[in-house]
Amino acid sequence: MQFLINKTKADEVIRTAPAISGGDVVCKHNVRVELFDYGTRMGWGYDVRVRMFMDDKPLPFGAERIYDRKRPAWLPADMTVDGWNTAVQAAIQKLPL
Repeated sequence: MQFLINKTKADEVIRTAPAISGGDVVCKHNVRVELFDYGTRMGWGYDVRVRMFMDDKPLPFGAERIYDRKRPAWLPADMTVDGWNTAVQAAIQKLPL
């Protein structure tokens, strides 16, 4: 089954939805991880998602885990992909719902 989503509305929800909880990642940069309710504002019920900020700038949606072998352009040169994934996943596990 495929759903069509209004991208403008989705981007607005990701940007403005209030955080349920949040925390900082211990790494070389100021990284903030937040949980927020995406689904209620989109109209389909409670759906908690992750959004992230590095040095107060939003990271792309899905930055909580890097799956590609190719290094993303937003990842600082002084961080490894494995180091990023380990630090961020540990921070997410500690966040209360």
